[in-house]
Amino acid sequence: MSEEAPKRELELLFCVVKDYRQRDMILEGFLELGITGATIVDAHGMAQVLSKDVPIFAGLSSLFPRGSSDSSLILSVLDTGKRDDAVRLIEDVLGNFDAPGSGILFTVKIAYVRGLAEEIH
Repeated sequence: MSEEAPKRELELLFCVVKDYRQRDMILEGFLELGITGATIVDAHGMAQVLSKDVPIFAGLSSLFPRGSSDSSLILSVLDTGKRDDAVRLIEDVLGNFDAPGSGILFTVKIAYVRGLAEEIH
């Protein structure tokens, strides 16, 4: 019978970033924090899709702040112990998310994961 590895508490961080320069600053900061993996997905907000693809909503695009720009969704599985540092870094780059349309940041606990590479220490 093989020994089980110590159980790590992991979270999946989701962060929507409106500006590619800020996205790159966050990714560079992740490396400095020892967070060595993230997936970036091109994202389109609801306002952008509705104003472009649903003609009836085209005139309402001004109601959605910053809804016309492309965004990046950063996904990163990280140790719970690194969450606060990652959030602080993101808020240093993006601000505190108080302004409408400024993006979103949240984490969820992970119950099971396979395929993670070990982090570089």
